[in-house]
Amino acid sequence: MRDRALVNSIGLDSAADGRKLSLAVVGAGVVGFTTGKGFQARGYDVIFCDVNADRLAELRNLGFAAIPPLRLAAAEADAHLICVPSPTRGGRIDLSSVEHAATTVASAIANHPGWPLVVLRSTVPPGTTEGVVKPILERVSGRRAGSEFGLCVNPEFLRAATAEDDFANPRVILVGALDEHSASALLAIYEPWNGVPVVTTDLRSAEASKYVANVFNAVKISFFNEMLRILTAIGADSDAAFDAAVLGGPGFWDPRYGTVCGAPFGGACLPKDIAAFLGFAEDLGFGDLVPLLRAAIRVNEEMAEGIAGPSSNVLPVGERNGIASGSGGDGHSASALEVEG
Repeated sequence: MRDRALVNSIGLDSAADGRKLSLAVVGAGVVGFTTGKGFQARGYDVIFCDVNADRLAELRNLGFAAIPPLRLAAAEADAHLICVPSPTRGGRIDLSSVEHAATTVASAIANHPGWPLVVLRSTVPPGTTEGVVKPILERVSGRRAGSEFGLCVNPEFLRAATAEDDFANPRVILVGALDEHSASALLAIYEPWNGVPVVTTDLRSAEASKYVANVFNAVKISFFNEMLRILTAIGADSDAAFDAAVLGGPGFWDPRYGTVCGAPFGGACLPKDIAAFLGFAEDLGFGDLVPLLRAAIRVNEEMAEGIAGPSSNVLPVGERNGIASGSGGDGHSASALEVEG
């Protein structure tokens, strides 16, 4: 049950003040447009904000409200959803668009009459919201995160070809929040998606989740490409082999298989079979075609030897970039995952 005092305080209950909740979507690309259109379809007042004048004109021609950044403050939106790109340049993420969007939103909420909610949906490295976005919001707005505005991370799991359907029918709603107040506010916005599993956690864990999903997808594709090279070389029917493996292997039909980690894989089959297949490939002269197999064995050996990973005392993203990171909200830290559904 949502906290009614909280819901009313930020205008989430349309019956309380006779109006709909207003959402400002900052960045009107695929993610932003899909997000705004999806929320508008559920009855919210949505206004798009973008730096591209042509994109704004296109949105207006489609019947959507769309404004440039300088007009965002006048909108006095209840929630600001940052959906700008976060491209990779030279092997490193470029956060300039996220920083510019945070500055725009901070200026917009500086004189906001209520308790606005800021939600980051852009894909960013863990620690970015705490180390980069939050300091910008607080410095530019002159308001304190948590007590004077809410702050959440709400990663999207949208496929480009089916983005609108994925938003309308999500498999999960992931809410990373600075504090319970912020989490409750974003959960109230997602109230129309009643019945969808919800995962609530802290900011950096939510940021990390998107990378876990995408990096796994990339590694999975590369794994099958690696297997394809070997099976093709030995004259095996890769389609038949893959089809049967997908149907029979628990790692394919059990989504939790292998995700309870922290120890090396063991048992009678896995260590034996991965070593045997690597040896088989090497004997045929194809050892250089299976780097993922080598890496998997190396990681497993390191886990068995108790080789520690990096220290957990890693500087936040903002501190590594020279931006001081302030303390968060009321000090609340939701370090464990909480699942509803």
